[in-house]
Amino acid sequence: MTSHTPARGTEQPDPYPEQLEQATRGLLELNVAVLEQMGRTVGLASLRALQALERLGPSLVTELGNDLGMLVSTASRLSDRLTEAGLITRRVAPANRRATLLELTDSGRKVLDELIAVRTAALQAVAEQMTEHDRAALLAGTRAFTTARRELPADPTPADPTQ
Repeated sequence: MTSHTPARGTEQPDPYPEQLEQATRGLLELNVAVLEQMGRTVGLASLRALQALERLGPSLVTELGNDLGMLVSTASRLSDRLTEAGLITRRVAPANRRATLLELTDSGRKVLDELIAVRTAALQAVAEQMTEHDRAALLAGTRAFTTARRELPADPTPADPTQ
C-alpha cells in the first residue's frame, strides 16, 4: 500500500467521518423504522420532548425549548399538545409563578418504555446475526461514541455541512 502525501497547503479531508456514516447506516435505518412505527401514535417532536423531560426531570418550558433548540413559543405549543394527550403535566412553577413547570405523567413514561421495548427488540434481532466478538466491539464503540457525543453542545452539526 502506498502512502500519498498531499501537496503543501492542501490537506486531505479525514475519511473517518464518512466511513463512520456508512458504517452506522444500519443503526440509522433501524432507528428510523422504530421512530416511524412509534410515529403512528406519537410524533417525532413529541418523542424528543418526552425524552428530554425524562432526562432533565421536571423542567420549565424555557428549559425544554433550550434543550430541544426551539423557540419558547414553539415549546409551549408542543407542551400544550402533550398535556392534552395526557403525556405531561403543566403547572405553575413554585419558584416563579409566571413560569410553567412541565413533568412526565405515567402515560408519558409508558410511551418512552414502549419506544425502548421496540428498539430493544429490533436491536436484538440484528445482534443475533452477529458474532460475540462483533457484538462486544459494537458495544465498546457505541459507548465511546455516546460518551463523546454527550460532551458536545446540544447541536454539534454545522448549519451547512457543505461549506
